[in-house]
Amino acid sequence: MTPLCVIPARLGSKRLANKNILPLGGRPMLVHTVEAALASGVFDRVIVSTEDNGIARIAEAAGAVSHQRPQELAGDLVSATDVCIEVAEALETKGARHDAVVCLQPSSPLRNGRDIAASWQRMVETGADYLVSVTPIDPHYFHWAVHKDETNGWEMFFRDRFLMERPLLPPAFRPNGAIKIGKLAPLKAIRNFFGPKLEIYEMPEDRSIHVAEQFDFDLADFLLRRRTSA
Repeated sequence: MTPLCVIPARLGSKRLANKNILPLGGRPMLVHTVEAALASGVFDRVIVSTEDNGIARIAEAAGAVSHQRPQELAGDLVSATDVCIEVAEALETKGARHDAVVCLQPSSPLRNGRDIAASWQRMVETGADYLVSVTPIDPHYFHWAVHKDETNGWEMFFRDRFLMERPLLPPAFRPNGAIKIGKLAPLKAIRNFFGPKLEIYEMPEDRSIHVAEQFDFDLADFLLRRRTSA
């Protein structure tokens, strides 16, 4: 298979302004994802899709190829899947064809090239149509979740199905957003990375930080600086 690497990096962000280019560990956050993609050795080129010229310049200086994103795909409710498919289709019109898309969001700056390479290898070896990176979560967080019921009171989401001690609870994982892979044909059909024949790649918590708010950014910055000073 021939993989296409797409890094969606728009300028706007509601919860943390301009987060993709905020200085993380002394460099724009986007750069960490570009460097991890290049270090993986999986791709012939790394493409950053953005509507912003400043982000495009940062991406190119880091070794990526910038792709001008259509303005209609730069809004808050546009999915990364649609952005990836737009890049793939734009390249197809120029004769460049790919079998799969690897989506690497800048908001997961702590995943590394080995994570990306191992994810791609698992995708190929298993014959999966989709792969997402995950990290383990305390099973209490999932199996003991509560929500409002029909009377506006509170109840356990799974009722008493998992009302047992932690050692007896089945393991649970959360998609961490760091790596999403989809074969292009089925990805176009369902337009998300969670279709049938889904595989996972497990990552530790300290490489699974997803930056959405200031606290996430500060935590990622702390972990990155600790890593580089070790």
